[in-house]
Amino acid sequence: MLAQKNRLRRASDFALASKGMRISGENFLLYVATPTKGEQAGAPVKVGLIVGKNVGGSVVRHRVSRQIRHAIAPHLEEFPHGTLLLFRAHPGAAARADKNLSGEVSALVAKYLSRRSSTAQ
Repeated sequence: MLAQKNRLRRASDFALASKGMRISGENFLLYVATPTKGEQAGAPVKVGLIVGKNVGGSVVRHRVSRQIRHAIAPHLEEFPHGTLLLFRAHPGAAARADKNLSGEVSALVAKYLSRRSSTAQ
C-alpha cells in the first residue's frame, strides 16, 4: 500500500498534477507532472486518485482505489523524486476491478517511461 507521504492531499497538488503529461489507457487517464531540478531534492513521489460516481457505488469506487494504490506502489521508485501522479478512473474500471487492475497500471507506467526516454534523447 501507499504510505501517507506518497499521497496527494491538497487541491493545489491535484491541480498541478493535472497539468502534467497525459497517458491514456483503456480504463484510466494518468497525469504525470515531473518537478523542476530544484523541487526534486528529497521530495517523495505522490499519487492522487480521482474515482468519480460514474465508476460505481461507494464499495466499487473504494475497491478500484485500493487496487490502484496497491498496483502503483511497486513502481514509485521508477519516477524521479518530487513527481506527482494522478489517476482518473473511467467508468469501465469497475468491470476491470474484478479481474485486477495491476496489469493496466503497469502498462500505463511503462508507456510513460518509454515516452519520457524518447523525449529525453
